[in-house]
Amino acid sequence: MKNKMLLPVTGTLLLSACAVTHVDPLTVPLNYTTDNRNAAQVGSLACSSVGSVQVSDARTDKTLGTRLLENKPLTAKVTTNSDVSQYVQSGVQAVMAQNGLTVGKGPTLNLALNSLNTTETVWHRAGYDAHIALAAKLTSASGKVCWNETIQGRGGNYGYSGSIQNYQQTVDEALANATLSMLQAQAFKDALCQCAN
Repeated sequence: MKNKMLLPVTGTLLLSACAVTHVDPLTVPLNYTTDNRNAAQVGSLACSSVGSVQVSDARTDKTLGTRLLENKPLTAKVTTNSDVSQYVQSGVQAVMAQNGLTVGKGPTLNLALNSLNTTETVWHRAGYDAHIALAAKLTSASGKVCWNETIQGRGGNYGYSGSIQNYQQTVDEALANATLSMLQAQAFKDALCQCAN
């Protein structure tokens, strides 16, 4: 009888011991890593080149995100010491290359990073969420704006709390999804040709 009583109590103690009781601030380096799942997602392109990809960081709040302890009012900030504009530029260009778009001639792709937010919800493990929004426009050599749109993307992950790798994968996914939504838009594809001259 005692053994039957001991098992549930021991299980409860182990679960309590595994629960996170606080969250600390975290700094996450950003370095885009190519994911093969993003290749060949765009389809055929009549025009497949841009002159350059230029990125500016238009965020007023440079904090990357927030760590939250589930069911408790405990939070901590997430920051990065990386050049976020460079990160976005390299990520966008990597996804473009995976889908047959080259950089060298054609219209300029201007991207203004309006927001980049992560949320890590921590308990025994952690759920990760990232959202990115960019104001995008294609501009011809003469300065004509051929296309502009706000593009957005989300990423999600789950695993150990405070995992730099989970953060990086989540933000990479959000950036890749935003880029793919832009590249798949027919208006963007048309503007690549309209802006080529």
